[in-house]
Amino acid sequence: MSEFMGLIKGHYEAKEGGFLPGGGSLHSTMTPHGPDAECFEKASKAKLVPERIADGTMAFMFESSLSMAVTKWGLKTSHCLDDNYYKCWEPLKSHFTPNSRSPAGPK
Repeated sequence: MSEFMGLIKGHYEAKEGGFLPGGGSLHSTMTPHGPDAECFEKASKAKLVPERIADGTMAFMFESSLSMAVTKWGLKTSHCLDDNYYKCWEPLKSHFTPNSRSPAGPK
């Protein structure tokens, strides 16, 4: 599944400060993506109570079983490609415990 997402206004809580209105992201089939490490840790430790999120935000997402591609302009000419995009996941810590019957989630 390919996914194209854009932010029209507001903020995107899964990549705060790094995904501005007018921005877009394209994740091709089998490309890892998701909230950055800071968002993951914050959400993993949050108290589980009803809350409002994304107030004042308008975003969109298109998903397709077809491959989507970025044009040469988008990759090179526009100078808008985030070459360090992958770094937002480098701080993620592994919580995988293969020999445990009780998962060791974030504390």
